[in-house]
Amino acid sequence: MVSITDPTGELTAEIDPNGTLGLEHDGRRVLDPSPYGIRTPYGHFPTEFELVEERTESIEGTYELVHGKASTPHHRATETTLTFEGDGGTVDFQVRVATDGVAYRYHIEGDHDQYLLPGDDSGFRFPSGTVAWVSEYQANHEGHSRQSPVSALDGEYNLPGLFRVGESWALIAEAGVDGTWMAGRLTDANGGVDIAFPEASPTSHVWGHDPVTSPWRVAIVGDLATVVESTLPTDLLEGPAFDPEWVEPGRVAWSWWSSGSQVRDFQTQKEYVDYAAARGWEYVLVDAGWDEAWLPDLVEYADERGVGIEVWANFIDLNTESKREQRLAQWSEWGVAGIKVDFMDSDDQGRMQFYTDLAGDAAEYELTVNFHGSAVPTGLRRRFPNILTYEGVRGAEYYKWDTNTPEHNTILPFTRNVVGPMDYTPVTFSADRRLTSVGHELALSVVYESGLQHFADSIETYAEYPLAEDVLEAVPAAWDETRFLGGRPGSQATIARRRGEAWFVGSITAGPARTVAVDLDFLDAPTTATVTTDAAGGSSLEAYAQEVTPGETLSVPVAENGGFVVRL
Repeated sequence: MVSITDPTGELTAEIDPNGTLGLEHDGRRVLDPSPYGIRTPYGHFPTEFELVEERTESIEGTYELVHGKASTPHHRATETTLTFEGDGGTVDFQVRVATDGVAYRYHIEGDHDQYLLPGDDSGFRFPSGTVAWVSEYQANHEGHSRQSPVSALDGEYNLPGLFRVGESWALIAEAGVDGTWMAGRLTDANGGVDIAFPEASPTSHVWGHDPVTSPWRVAIVGDLATVVESTLPTDLLEGPAFDPEWVEPGRVAWSWWSSGSQVRDFQTQKEYVDYAAARGWEYVLVDAGWDEAWLPDLVEYADERGVGIEVWANFIDLNTESKREQRLAQWSEWGVAGIKVDFMDSDDQGRMQFYTDLAGDAAEYELTVNFHGSAVPTGLRRRFPNILTYEGVRGAEYYKWDTNTPEHNTILPFTRNVVGPMDYTPVTFSADRRLTSVGHELALSVVYESGLQHFADSIETYAEYPLAEDVLEAVPAAWDETRFLGGRPGSQATIARRRGEAWFVGSITAGPARTVAVDLDFLDAPTTATVTTDAAGGSSLEAYAQEVTPGETLSVPVAENGGFVVRL
């Protein structure tokens, strides 16, 4: 048995070289012995391999992110590499136990040039009584979030999945998925879940080229604050691949959600540019239906007003090197700031290669990227800082034909948004099908993190809520620090985020009206708190200011399915 403990002594992984890994958090069992392994051309690892070497190193460092929940994440971990020999090849089993979780991956090396890998045997087993928060698997990762006992899981689920194990929490995810592998999914297993390849088809294998390294299989472990604040998916990667000085996250005005699927027109887009400029927002997204006859003129019009233009593109318009060379060069020549590429809708290896190819090619033209109809992020924003956001979530577009429950909204901060930027397209006051209050909708601008924050409603609707406009003019799209202040998945999420010296607190709830207590321990000096929250009934907003001090608790009454924003 090999034991690995994180630098704080709170997390300990126990590895059986015969193929199981268990985990304790603060002396409590979080993972029962859980399977690991992979089928290789040199035998089934580890059962047909022999352990020949063990190496351990300490890892500690701070790095910079252009956008995200923290601008200078600090990573501390202990990493052990177990080298196994098989019939003509080796597997390095790398296990990293960090202060906020455990991650492992497989590195295969031998004398085969190319071969098919049918998947790995990575799984997570939990003690009896564990509860899960998951969403049913879809190729676009837009399933509805729900709570379930682990014992009742039956089927396939999107990554990541959240699990409550007694007093501890574990978020199961993956990191570093690129063209060397496929993106995974969760499947039910006896007492837990496995990470499996999606799609039972000829594409449900990985082409390995010696040497090949799998993505990291990840469990973010601790209390809810540890989970929400974790940067483990980017901690595990290296980067950036280029100088990101030109990359600018920002807020985006966007006409598609409020106007339906009608063709874009030059005059409407100019009005959205004018509105973005007035608000100080960085971008306007011109969605499907733009016309190259007027788009260069719109880019010039926007540039004169300090606003960048993003353009929508279908995946099939960019899925080859020649298509990317032609279109990216043209859009760059026009002065376009970034692209929103849509309808990938697959997790196979070829599609994962497209993500890295497009990000790299777009960077050569200094174009930012928004992946829509996409996989879930796995930390590639560190390698390619121009990847500003991904959809991979059941977001506000569903209000156009269905709804999102307040419970779903309050689960996402603990699941999908933990692992990377989330293009939910929030703040939809005019959604007929919403069950949330206007305060709840406004608070999503802080609670949800995205390097491009697409505010989805119309300029006419926002003009009806001047208190909301005041908040949306101030709230940034990238953060220096994030603190989890309180809540539970499916009930409440209260999160504080800092940019420079300014703090923003967003809180959303699901269920009856209540009072939310905001602990102000994160402040370092007295200041003024400006609270924007629901007026009586939850259909309009009110704002008030009060003086607060560090360590004080700010109590805010909240409407049914309500929310609020505090600026400090």
